[in-house]
Amino acid sequence: MKKLRWAGAIAGGLMLAATAAGTAGAATPDLAAAKAAAHSPQAGQLIAKAAQRLPQTAVKAGTVVQQDAVPVYALNPDFVAEKSGDVASLWYVATSASRGGAAMTVYTAPDAAGSWQAVNVASGNTESRMAGAAKGAKLFTEPQIGAWYALAGDQVRALNPSATEAIGAQPISLTAYQEKVTTRYADKQPGSPYDANGTAGGYDVTTSAESNFPMVWVAGAGGLVVLGAYTLVLYRRKHA
Repeated sequence: MKKLRWAGAIAGGLMLAATAAGTAGAATPDLAAAKAAAHSPQAGQLIAKAAQRLPQTAVKAGTVVQQDAVPVYALNPDFVAEKSGDVASLWYVATSASRGGAAMTVYTAPDAAGSWQAVNVASGNTESRMAGAAKGAKLFTEPQIGAWYALAGDQVRALNPSATEAIGAQPISLTAYQEKVTTRYADKQPGSPYDANGTAGGYDVTTSAESNFPMVWVAGAGGLVVLGAYTLVLYRRKHA
């Protein structure tokens, strides 16, 4: 059964995302700043907006924001294109929250000036669960297929069924993983004929707007931008 994840900060319409190496490209996130942003009034406003989709009892309930701060990395397009050895770039930092018993996740990311902001809220606690499964290893996602992985040294380990389907149940080397993602996406990069054909990041942009992967909005010098891996738009993913 697919689990719906919704983006509480989306003002309307579909927008292509920037690469993960953009505004949130810092290799080591400031987790203290990210955590503070998750507890900010701005985060509270996003949670309240997101809670409008919850049952009425939850809408009226109080919000609890936890103290965790989980860095989430996304597959690096340059790694796919064999231009970089960095398998993933920082996408956002996730902090668990709840309202009326309903699990939520607050997303924070730095703006163009480097100031951390609460940028989105999604239902569920996928990031927290995946971080627990990663056991301290670097947590990254291949969002095109809803796969979550742990990176330890030069070994990539699958954390959910989609990842197991993609690489197998046993850890594989970074070299082997790069071969797999290059085969999957090398001809589907932004600017490719595949992209120009009306698709983005390997997915049809006309897919239902019942998104279960967050688009992250950040206020930058040029207005709102969207952070994401490749040129993602709203799409479905398998339950993590």
